[in-house]
Amino acid sequence: MSSVINNLKIFIGYGVLIFPLFLISGPLIAELFVLITIIFSVYTNIREKKINFYNKYLIFFGLFYLSTLFSTLINYYSFDYSKSGIFYFRIPLFAFGIWLILRNFNLNNKKILLFYNFSFLVIIIDSLVQYYFGQNLIGYEIIKGRISSFFGDELILGSFLLKILPIFLVILVLNGKINNMQNNYIYIILISFISLIIYISGERTSFFLLIFFYIMLFIFLKSLRKFIILICALYFGLIIASSSLLKPKTNTADRMVIKTYKQLIGESRYGKEYKKKFLNKIYIFTHDHQGHYILAFQIIKDHFIFGTGVRGFRLLCRSKVYILENNDGCSTHPHNTYIQILTSNGMIGFILLMIAYFYVTREMFKTKKKIDFENSFNKLKISKQIILVGIFVSFWPIAPSGNFFNNWMSMIYFYQIGFYLYLKHKNEKETY
Repeated sequence: MSSVINNLKIFIGYGVLIFPLFLISGPLIAELFVLITIIFSVYTNIREKKINFYNKYLIFFGLFYLSTLFSTLINYYSFDYSKSGIFYFRIPLFAFGIWLILRNFNLNNKKILLFYNFSFLVIIIDSLVQYYFGQNLIGYEIIKGRISSFFGDELILGSFLLKILPIFLVILVLNGKINNMQNNYIYIILISFISLIIYISGERTSFFLLIFFYIMLFIFLKSLRKFIILICALYFGLIIASSSLLKPKTNTADRMVIKTYKQLIGESRYGKEYKKKFLNKIYIFTHDHQGHYILAFQIIKDHFIFGTGVRGFRLLCRSKVYILENNDGCSTHPHNTYIQILTSNGMIGFILLMIAYFYVTREMFKTKKKIDFENSFNKLKISKQIILVGIFVSFWPIAPSGNFFNNWMSMIYFYQIGFYLYLKHKNEKETY
């Protein structure tokens, strides 16, 4: 029996590390693996008497889930609209499952490194083929001038790569491929091309958050500064070369710069101003985003404490009580994580989210202080800091965002959190 359990630990450990592949393949496999991870990790740790139900992180995420559940139940519309809130408990538990499984798994693993190298290489080639020829390797075409690679109709390529990149950097650090003694030019080139794909994906938020991610790494990890500078230099060189050497099928620069500027000042709305601009000069990101936020705050005023439930915004935005002129602002969610949590979970959920973000910020400064004090390349502390910066950037408040309660988005958020819990535990127990 013990040999079977040990083999399953290894199998699921590899599954956790290649989980991004499941996200690409579709929701069914990812959901199934999430459930397997939760069930197996809880079973084995109860069996081995290693689980602590009074863990402060478990209590915190339990409180957040209860705020989600309560807001969903008191605003019950139908089971179809409420099920994502009722069953949301599985997402935080997935992060704990990752932690519990990885603590018995060695991330200094050449097989995992090879998997990531190969996967990124395939995505890079596929995306460039789609960028220059209009179709990717399996026939998906460019949609609305944006590159999606294997995601097809889902325009999430840039967001996916941005959120997986910190995990990849951690694996590189733990496998000794990144250190302060020498520059590994193979991985500088690979990461620069990953960054290029985020740019040509046309996801403006991901593009700007990527730059922010590199800036934060530069500030908080002195030992990686030269590595980051080389990546950024090559990255911007690739951006220039990608549109000048060959003619792509879509103009990414136009979307990133010109369209963004026009949307900020409102020119893209046929010269009309449907709503008042911020400071009478610009919109908050775009006309549509500002509409989402205005509408959300009107709804929040009537549901301030407990919120509207996870799908309340999409229903109430159509109500005559809240509807804006020309039906502006109505969507599936408010397109900002913090405004969405304030709308769906109310002030209670919002406060919990802010506490979590301040905790991450404090941990970043504490970890930086420890790294600087040691004045050595401690793999575990460096890895922990990379994940903290990744989470900090992913939850950056002043940015448009996808639907927080979307299964794909929630899984990838808590995938990072699971790695953080593992690395924090590892830092407290030992050093590499």
